[in-house]
Amino acid sequence: MNLRLNRRSLLAGSAALALPGIARAQGQGQGGFASRPIRLVIGSPPGGAPDVAARLMGEALSVRWRQSVVVENRPAANGNIAAQTVARAEPDGNTLLLAQASILVLNEGLMRDVPFNTDRDFAPVSMLMNTPFLLAARPDLPASNLTELRALARERGGRMTFATSSPANLPRFCVEMLKTALGMEMSNVPYSTTAGALQDTIMGRVDLVIDGTPVITPQVRAGALKALCVTSPNRFPMLEDIPTAAETVPGFSSMGWFGMVGPKAMPAETVNRIADDLRAVLEIPDIRQRLLRDFGAEVVASPPADFARFLSGERQLYRSLIKEVGVSVD
Repeated sequence: MNLRLNRRSLLAGSAALALPGIARAQGQGQGGFASRPIRLVIGSPPGGAPDVAARLMGEALSVRWRQSVVVENRPAANGNIAAQTVARAEPDGNTLLLAQASILVLNEGLMRDVPFNTDRDFAPVSMLMNTPFLLAARPDLPASNLTELRALARERGGRMTFATSSPANLPRFCVEMLKTALGMEMSNVPYSTTAGALQDTIMGRVDLVIDGTPVITPQVRAGALKALCVTSPNRFPMLEDIPTAAETVPGFSSMGWFGMVGPKAMPAETVNRIADDLRAVLEIPDIRQRLLRDFGAEVVASPPADFARFLSGERQLYRSLIKEVGVSVD
């Protein structure tokens, strides 16, 4: 703990020496960037991975910007209230949304009366990090990899089940894509909590479960579940012993992710400044390592144009999947 505090102090001192001119230039004037505390709005409650990641980044950003970064939790309506808050804010860069993929990609296709439109209302700033999913089986399932799983599913005529913590989240759609790629059938068993999905798979009531790596990895390491694959395009750091889906289905990739957006009319120079500072913060070794260790998140920190292209592609993909699977959360 002392080492972390000392390093933080050094970072603060370095930033204070290197950035006073920038801070004065950008922090003065009514409505200018960093002219008042920055609101970092998130659509999840305190204590979860998005909240901890937001506070971790916010602390370092406050040093660079010489301004407070206040994390504002608005978890209602599956993150829609958080998104609406930012969409309606002044486009000066002082109100930003740290969003999971579900808010910017899934909600508009799954829910009626969503109070924002991602294309119309937001300026993409940066895709910050991505997180693969881990597909695991109950311990006694006679399949230890995707090839064996495909053979088993075909042998059983599709009478197999997979658990998710929601009927319409990214892990659910990941399995739907994997089913299509492998030419097999399985039925989704949706739960209202991750704990319920895990417990019923461990007890053998469900064949498979899919969720983020931090959730499932401890159960795999303890022998309560059997890992079949991770869904990153390459073997994931700290999970190098678990094969990727792409090793069976070339090119397969399905990832959760976090990105930063602001109100649509933000000036380009403000968008680029925020993206550059986010990249610098995410390159701090302590932050990068903690995100990977605690949340299974690998830093991306893409430039705004790259994130805009990625976001457009993700929205098209999941709009099609939502229609194909025929699910909604209303």
